[in-house]
Amino acid sequence: MKTSAILIAITALAGVAVAVPTPAPAADAAPSPILEKRQSNGVFVGEHAHYGGRTEHLRVAVGVCHTLGNGWPNIITAFGPDPGRVCTIYDDNFCSGASYANIVNPGFPDLGIIGWNDRINSFRCF
Repeated sequence: MKTSAILIAITALAGVAVAVPTPAPAADAAPSPILEKRQSNGVFVGEHAHYGGRTEHLRVAVGVCHTLGNGWPNIITAFGPDPGRVCTIYDDNFCSGASYANIVNPGFPDLGIIGWNDRINSFRCF
């Protein structure tokens, strides 16, 4: 009788031990208290100097060559990347031909100053 009472007590205690919840696993990294400003991915272009005439903010994928369409090839006179972006412009499609590199914000409100008025056909930004 004592043996069966002891076995019942041990079994009951074993069930209690299994039912004890375990703590949740710790997160891999604590959230940073500092939030970084997100960079916009684009360039602002203008048909005339100082962004006169037709203008547009072109959204771009970083590191991808963008061949101009929508009436923009060979008419851009003002070109300005968003803050944090560095761009290269090309005078041919598919980021080929002559190029002008390392254009950063605010860019060039008059590309004629560097001999690039109405020459851009494609560009790439990082």
